[in-house]
Amino acid sequence: MDILQRIWTALHAATKQGTGFTLGFLGTVSNGGGPRIRAVILRRFDRSPDRIFFATHASAQKAIEIRDQPQVALTLQDNDSALQLRIEGTASVVEDPAQRRNAWESLAPHSQQLYASPEVPGRPLTQNVHSLVDDSEMRSAFERFAWIRIDLAWLDWLDLSTEPQQRWQFRLNEGSWRGQRVVP
Repeated sequence: MDILQRIWTALHAATKQGTGFTLGFLGTVSNGGGPRIRAVILRRFDRSPDRIFFATHASAQKAIEIRDQPQVALTLQDNDSALQLRIEGTASVVEDPAQRRNAWESLAPHSQQLYASPEVPGRPLTQNVHSLVDDSEMRSAFERFAWIRIDLAWLDWLDLSTEPQQRWQFRLNEGSWRGQRVVP
């Protein structure tokens, strides 16, 4: 499965060097049952089992929505390569302290600083969150950090750079990926 290997390579590259697939758009289900879409940055890709990870604020709506309804969708678009990858899977907030700590320590200091403010993303601004953060807030930043895992279940790969365009879909079935070419 040459296409499947291209997908794994693209996901790995997106978390190591920054590519068109590094920034994705995550779809969740809101508390009211409606769709919610927001941007996330892929931070890690694992094989066997096939999982992708991203970070967010522990009190962010996406973390709450994932706990309530773990089925998610993610779209990645690499305009330079004319490739699109759509993913569906089951998301969860990683609770294991060692995994969370390892993920936290892999973040750059400027990324860790995003969790220093006690303010919750999306809530009305009550103070200037861009003001200098004191040491006590930085010490508690890890408490506001959530590490999200998506277990991949379905993939849709669309290559717009070829003539004719190529589209493949893959589904994880009993631990093995099964794919077929479909109409673009």
